[in-house]
Amino acid sequence: MRIFDENIKRRVYNRQTAEAKEKNISNCPLCALGHDNNAKRIYKLSEMDADHVTAWSKGGSTDISNCQMLCKTHNKAKGNK
Repeated sequence: MRIFDENIKRRVYNRQTAEAKEKNISNCPLCALGHDNNAKRIYKLSEMDADHVTAWSKGGSTDISNCQMLCKTHNKAKGNK
């Protein structure tokens, strides 16, 4: 299966968001690397997409250990990398 279920998305979102708030960085790991206004932005779950850390097309599994939440802009830009 290629799509993460809603439970996994919510669990990963909640974990990433809690960690980001503790560090005062964005809950999108790619935005957090930047130096613009989004570097500390906390996105709503509806503003993010579930992403395979290792691309599904390259053998990445669709489970919680291979899931990260990215803002929609970064998820679209990442593509199959």
